[in-house]
Amino acid sequence: MYRRCRLCGSADSDLIKYGVRHYAHPICYMKAGKPLSALHKWQIEQLPYFALQKYGLLEEARRLTARDRG
Repeated sequence: MYRRCRLCGSADSDLIKYGVRHYAHPICYMKAGKPLSALHKWQIEQLPYFALQKYGLLEEARRLTARDRG
């Protein structure tokens, strides 16, 4: 498997793509302080709720996913 978490190095199927050939576990991504704004709306919606809350990103996630609603 070529897809490995860029931050912890383990291979897994539960990765998010945040760049060209850049994959990470959602928890690793948030723990590393990577910006949610770099992700697509559907990717943000897939992030674990309690992890968003733990890393203080819940309000930012709400704001970013609500931007397309009218």
